[in-house]
Amino acid sequence: MKIIICDDDSNIIKQITNFLDAVTKQRNLFFDITSYTCGDDVKHNNEKFDIAFVDIEMPGIGGLSVTKYLQEKNPNIIIFIVTSFQSYLDDAMALQVFRFLSKPLDKNRFIKNINMAIDIYQKSTQNIAVKTYDEFYNIFTRDIIYITIEKRKACVVTIDRKLQTLNNFDFWKKLLKEYDYFAQSHYSYIVNLKNVTNFSKTEVTLSARGKKFEHIPISRRYYSSFKDSFQKYIGVTV
Repeated sequence: MKIIICDDDSNIIKQITNFLDAVTKQRNLFFDITSYTCGDDVKHNNEKFDIAFVDIEMPGIGGLSVTKYLQEKNPNIIIFIVTSFQSYLDDAMALQVFRFLSKPLDKNRFIKNINMAIDIYQKSTQNIAVKTYDEFYNIFTRDIIYITIEKRKACVVTIDRKLQTLNNFDFWKKLLKEYDYFAQSHYSYIVNLKNVTNFSKTEVTLSARGKKFEHIPISRRYYSSFKDSFQKYIGVTV
């Protein structure tokens, strides 16, 4: 797993690295870690990273520009914003970052959230076989935007296609139940939470790789459970 840390404070880089070392020992993982103290230096690196820790205010380009650049390289990258400046949170939320970590860093919160990120990364890179009337498709769970019902059949919608499957909606509800980043918003919709930009009591707005999707309905029956699932996904205590 490739991780990048970008922070102008070398002590923060060292602290994050030490926290990650503790996780590698707990989970028997290997992290390939790259670190920078200047945002400009990140743009000279053409690698694709899986997880990033990005400070907001740094010499050169700021953390929000670094985040956009990393997402262009890998739209599925998991971004942690590390900051003392709460005024940037709205802008960062628009970029669909995974978590905000406030300075000074709390080790217990860091460990909890990086473990969640690892679990999501591992699950999101699993393949699911989608059987249609005439073909089989292998897709990553992370590439599913939402699942709905059309003409009594379940349709899997990804960033670039819609697949009408031979499996019914209940099959997909059961299959995706083990993934913490899917939630049902309506009796006929299951949504990938990582693509949610906002939601109200009547609809969910989804965006993936800069592409906006139609508003997904959210019903009164599912609003509370959907809200709880989303808050859990973004790390808010329910």
